[in-house]
Amino acid sequence: MEQRYPKGDSMPVLFVLGAGCSRNYAQSIHRIRGLRSPLDHDFFKMAKLVIENTGMMSDSLFMEDIESLIQTIAPLYGHSQYDISFLEKPALSLEEVMTLLDIDLKLFSSRTAPAKGLYESSQLRILKELLVRVLDYSLYGPPCRKHLGLARRMQSGDVVLNFNYDILMDNALFSLGKMVDSGYCLSFFKVNQNEQWTNPDESSSEISLIKLHGSLNWIRCGFCGSLLLYRYRKQTMLGAYTFECPKCSATQPHAVRLMVPPIQSKEYGDKDISYLWIKADQMLRDFSKVVCIGYSFPLSDFDMVSLMRRYRARRTTVPEVDFVSPDLRAKKRLESILGVKDARRFENLSHYLQSN
Repeated sequence: MEQRYPKGDSMPVLFVLGAGCSRNYAQSIHRIRGLRSPLDHDFFKMAKLVIENTGMMSDSLFMEDIESLIQTIAPLYGHSQYDISFLEKPALSLEEVMTLLDIDLKLFSSRTAPAKGLYESSQLRILKELLVRVLDYSLYGPPCRKHLGLARRMQSGDVVLNFNYDILMDNALFSLGKMVDSGYCLSFFKVNQNEQWTNPDESSSEISLIKLHGSLNWIRCGFCGSLLLYRYRKQTMLGAYTFECPKCSATQPHAVRLMVPPIQSKEYGDKDISYLWIKADQMLRDFSKVVCIGYSFPLSDFDMVSLMRRYRARRTTVPEVDFVSPDLRAKKRLESILGVKDARRFENLSHYLQSN
């Protein structure tokens, strides 16, 4: 999986994409008023919209899980009502709730849990599944025009650090022929497209798309350990395809989504996820420009802060920095981490795409 870089003196560009970038999707066909790609602070509000407007409430097994999840979370916030109206509470944030569930398992639950390999509680698994469903519905529709515009700006050798689970950027790059399977920098056993398994495309990819927290279309077979890619050209709804491992024929119960939840003490036990962080560190050399879109560089994300400070320590030139977000405090954090004086700021992705 050798990476191709442009000829001449031009240096590659580093793109950093966060949840605010996915928020630009405006072509969804779900027809649920108010539903948008979720951010940390409004995830549970978006989840309530999905639950109430998609027939999910008629799924008795899933709703039992949701009720169990709410019964676990609500007392932590001083609430005794356990219906889904709790999900509208403004104090809720996805990262905080996931972190609380993680700490509850590892610190306050039975000491036998780690010995049994239980590194994720049942409530955290339920919340991850809810996250997948909310992303699935909120981004259901044709490819994103703005992501396509962003992909057109990318040149051979550019690197994208993407912290989103969705496949908006993936689809844009694939559709323009700027990325093949090897661009993920992972070794997939097989690739699924249109319900057919085939070998991955390991030819040189113009763009590297490093998804450091995993992706909706990456599946690990929990039985044989194979890493599999679902090469979808658009967002697909849950349940559209039935999983069967092409290596060992294991079925749905063994399918594990390769997603690192947004908790403060993230687990990088999966060998492929940890490899991606090492690969990203190796690829962060000198860049002519760093473009950050919708990522706030929170200081609690020590892994990313460490990665960028390592990049700063070994660079030989100061890159031009474009920051695309209305968050001025995040801009200051980025400038401090990279050691740049004044990043060029754009209010939103539309303004950035209209710039030279």
